[in-house]
Amino acid sequence: MTKTSQRSYTSPLRRQQQENTRTGIIEAAAVIISEGHLMDFSIQDVADRAGVSYGTVYRHFSTREALLEALYESAADVIGLSLSLSLTTLSPEAVPSVIEKTVAVFEENAAILQAFTMALAANNLQPKSRSQRDKLVRQMIIENAPHLSPETARQAAAIICHLHSSLTWAILKQRFGLNADETVGALIWALQTLIRDLAERGKSTSMELNVTKEV
Repeated sequence: MTKTSQRSYTSPLRRQQQENTRTGIIEAAAVIISEGHLMDFSIQDVADRAGVSYGTVYRHFSTREALLEALYESAADVIGLSLSLSLTTLSPEAVPSVIEKTVAVFEENAAILQAFTMALAANNLQPKSRSQRDKLVRQMIIENAPHLSPETARQAAAIICHLHSSLTWAILKQRFGLNADETVGALIWALQTLIRDLAERGKSTSMELNVTKEV
């Protein structure tokens, strides 16, 4: 084996160690941001919190911006997981299971998601994962509630996306002090109320059409 091939080879164990270190650095940054230090943390602060050297952090993330981008990606992965649990029909009966599982995912990844939410708001960013999610929900409403006007469908999609998001979860948790069970209850109530209202609008439309025909 040549020296060149020796240098280019990285064992699976080594790769796993590097990935664990990278994950630990991202988690350390998430905790620091969650503590309110979004704009003033340094690479050294992250290194100290992660228990590694400045050089180690720098090898993975040479700038604060690169570290924040990695945080966004990690949060997007979590949100992508919750997306797989998203509402697929406008059924009030489907809401409790979806919300319980989604909040459980958020709670399990609280530090990263809280930091992601703060960083997102501060930098006014719109991740691709969020835009894709919005489109999926809007399409779901169009398919399941064809009686709604385009304007109402757009408004309903906006409210559902906002309620079923890490942002709303973080606000209920941080601003209003709701625990996980209270958050689940509040979100189930809000979404079921909205979905039932949308269904009733469909019935009202049908009744109006029937009355018009009878006249």
